[in-house]
Amino acid sequence: MSATIRDIAKVAGVSVASVSKVLHGGGGTIRVSAEKAEYIKSIAREMQYVPNVVARTLRSGRSNTIGLVFEQFGSISAGPLYYVYLLDAIASVLFEKHYRLTILPEIDSDKPESLSDGRLDGLIWCKLDRNGGILNLIERGSLPVVALNSSTLGSDTRLMNFHCDNEGGIRLIMDHLVGLGHKKILFVMETGEVSTPDAVVRRDAFYKIAKEKGLHLGEEDVVQWSHSTTEFPVWWAKQTGHTAIVAWNEAVAGSILEVAQRAGVSVPTDLSVVGFDSTAYCETTTPRLTAACQPIREMAIAAATTLVDLVEGRAPTHLRRVFPCTLDVRGSTSEPRKQS
Repeated sequence: MSATIRDIAKVAGVSVASVSKVLHGGGGTIRVSAEKAEYIKSIAREMQYVPNVVARTLRSGRSNTIGLVFEQFGSISAGPLYYVYLLDAIASVLFEKHYRLTILPEIDSDKPESLSDGRLDGLIWCKLDRNGGILNLIERGSLPVVALNSSTLGSDTRLMNFHCDNEGGIRLIMDHLVGLGHKKILFVMETGEVSTPDAVVRRDAFYKIAKEKGLHLGEEDVVQWSHSTTEFPVWWAKQTGHTAIVAWNEAVAGSILEVAQRAGVSVPTDLSVVGFDSTAYCETTTPRLTAACQPIREMAIAAATTLVDLVEGRAPTHLRRVFPCTLDVRGSTSEPRKQS
């Protein structure tokens, strides 16, 4: 059996409160000399004392653990770097402040106690959809929650929310493509991500901006393809007349570049391709991928910092914030091929 604080106090000839003060920083009114504190620490080392984290959590009411909910978490070992940027930014904030990070695949809306069982001090929820009962569960609960990349949440929710200006990013893409002379443009959603908030907003923005620019839109102008975009060769063979593709994110756009190359389609000579996210991955594709750039790290840092403020009882700087996008023009877009 491992040593306890009481065991250390008995050997050191001091009170339990003094040992707790030295080893855990508790007991604000307790005074322990530097010499005595070092002596207590030496006794703890000799007795191989291991703090009981569960007991400390029960006493303090804090677990020092932040949850990150990502219901459709993709691979972080493949080329696209969205998840890498996001995790790196969140961890940089939390680890500096000595919080642990737990990644969760889901929260069961039928078990409200899962949001208040003491295992988490707060929660960052990525891609939270306003549909379903989970939003009501969060707003009724006492656990601090911050939404990230949840652009379909309305202004009526009291939830803290940080996301990019998805419509603004799509507008930059469409301005670029139409400016090059493209008149028939395809928007590619991803099977399994069709209800993802950012994907929904980007698709709706595509419809809206295309109509504003006088482009004819039909059902054939928005499609759902698999993550590997194996549907591309069959679609290309139909000769639909599209001269450009806008993919909902950089991962799908990168996959299109690979499949197009295998199918003998030259990008951008035969077809321009644009993505969304614009991480360093876009510099590694062939050709280099033109993409709307959302400030992933900045958004994640803002969300994590705000959550820590909430957990520690400080008023947050921002209740909700929309980050502007930019456009990184690279080699995957050009003027459309002139028809002979």
